[in-house]
Amino acid sequence: MQVKFKIETIRQIECFFALNPEFKPEKGKKYGIALGFDISFKKQRKKIAVIFKFFSEEKNQPFVFRIIQQGIFDFETVPKSEELEKIVHINCASIMFPFIRESIADLTRKAGVPPLILDPINFVAIYEDMKKKSNKN
Repeated sequence: MQVKFKIETIRQIECFFALNPEFKPEKGKKYGIALGFDISFKKQRKKIAVIFKFFSEEKNQPFVFRIIQQGIFDFETVPKSEELEKIVHINCASIMFPFIRESIADLTRKAGVPPLILDPINFVAIYEDMKKKSNKN
């Protein structure tokens, strides 16, 4: 069965960004930005509210940020919980990620640092990895 749904809305519900005045880059040394994210959802009849948190709160980097976005997805028929979880973590996350990427690039550019353009994320591989880990426990 093919699950049909549409995007009702995607909105930013929280945005935090701060330059780290303590950070002193070493000349000629590249630094990394530690990234993390969390995806959760809540079912509301035929609508699914997805919360996508994307953050970098490591102390030894030039800045920290946290972006939280909410996507509301309207389903013709809401699938069973295991299939719904997969759709949320793969399809909905893939739909929302470009909006998060744009927000982060814009925040960093406005802060006067080179824009952080996030690399693509393989949400299928991450979901499969998450399922393997939860099945081992």
